Amino acid sequence: MKLSRLCFTCGLPATLLVAGPALAQEPGAWAFSGDLRAMYSTSWRDTRSGDSRESDTFGSRLRMRLRRDLNENWRVQGRFATTFEDSGNDAEFYVRPERESATEVEPGTATLDELFVQYRTDDRKTEFRFGRMQSTFTLPLITSKSLDRNQASNINIGWTDGVYLGRQVTNDWKATVTAQFNSHEGNGTLTRGPLDFSDSGSRVSLYSTLESDAEIGPVFMRALTVTWYPDGLAFEGGQSARREDYAAATFKMAAGWDVGDAVGGAGTRLVVAGSLGQALNMPDKDVLGLPGRGDTNGFAWHLGFDLVELWPRHTVGVIFGEADAGWLISNDYRQNDSLAEFRWSWQVTEPLRIQFRARWRQEQNLRAGALIAQRDRDMRLRATWKF
Repeated sequence: MKLSRLCFTCGLPATLLVAGPALAQEPGAWAFSGDLRAMYSTSWRDTRSGDSRESDTFGSRLRMRLRRDLNENWRVQGRFATTFEDSGNDAEFYVRPERESATEVEPGTATLDELFVQYRTDDRKTEFRFGRMQSTFTLPLITSKSLDRNQASNINIGWTDGVYLGRQVTNDWKATVTAQFNSHEGNGTLTRGPLDFSDSGSRVSLYSTLESDAEIGPVFMRALTVTWYPDGLAFEGGQSARREDYAAATFKMAAGWDVGDAVGGAGTRLVVAGSLGQALNMPDKDVLGLPGRGDTNGFAWHLGFDLVELWPRHTVGVIFGEADAGWLISNDYRQNDSLAEFRWSWQVTEPLRIQFRARWRQEQNLRAGALIAQRDRDMRLRATWKF
């Protein structure tokens, strides 16, 4: 294993390493927790040239967290994360703003995916975080997908370097704003090309939410989210110096009904959740290899259904969705793709969960020069143990 340099380009982790010991003078016990995940997947791809490929992958991820409440208001928290696969590992530890690619870390990576200071007011209505944190916002389904913010799906690792502010604005509604640092090379949150951070105006981006979990009939979650990457869209391609802001908004909603008498055991519940998203600026079609002239489309949607506790400790669910070529910020939906997925989850014990997934994906629009639209099918078995 090689130990790379600690790259504190954004300055946030370095600040916490200095501030943490000073803050930790107050009495309090350290809390240790974590999770270990192992998975096996097999996949089949029909390429744009008409060829077929098959692959099998074994992988795992380990995350270990330390947390300390210094008093009723202050907390410090950090988490170590590492991921491995059966091939292609490049064992390396680093702490830097960006991942090796815009969509994932390399197998063998070890890093800190959390390292922050948190403050909460006495009335618990305002929360402030500074440092490296998680900013995931997925649907309340066992497929746990998101159109805009899912940082660490499967055995991948992701993070947000920045500042978070959350405020309970009414009894029912909470507003949050996350200011994220982006280095010249990227960040720890998934972005798809041609999003690019080479322009100096793209150093700070924003992710904001307005959300409520107050129940109105069967509806138990609704939210509006906005993602803004200033000067981050290379709409004419990376070879051009011209940049535009990239902004996208989503609306999320979830509802649930008790259906135990009609379906499974007495505790069976049907949960339906979905999102709609629209990007406001899109790249040119030729930048993404699509035929025609003008901007690509920037619409995205997904809709999922779960039967929770269909049998004791068993949940099954399906989800369907699409993302146009101009939708560039989803970890779960590739741009210009359609998706259908089935998932089964078995909560074997309180700490151990086993899941099976069968997924189908296909490109929506044929790429320039392609014989067929690329198609992917995969199946995955995964076990997660929390401690």
